[in-house]
Amino acid sequence: MQLKINGEIKTINNSNEELLEALLENLGYKPQLVVVELNGEIISPEVWTNTKIKHGDCLEVVTIVGGGSYS
Repeated sequence: MQLKINGEIKTINNSNEELLEALLENLGYKPQLVVVELNGEIISPEVWTNTKIKHGDCLEVVTIVGGGSYS
């Protein structure tokens, strides 16, 4: 299936549908450190295990980065 992930078309060699949480893990993301937008809507992590990804979906995955300090 083809997906648009962070602006790039990617081909995922799995079944026609995959659950969001599994897809994120397969792509190497740490689910506890990302925010996901699916087709223009932010998806709550509580529903990732039930959210099916289909051919042609558009995902934006933003990684949370910590660090730094203010003086």
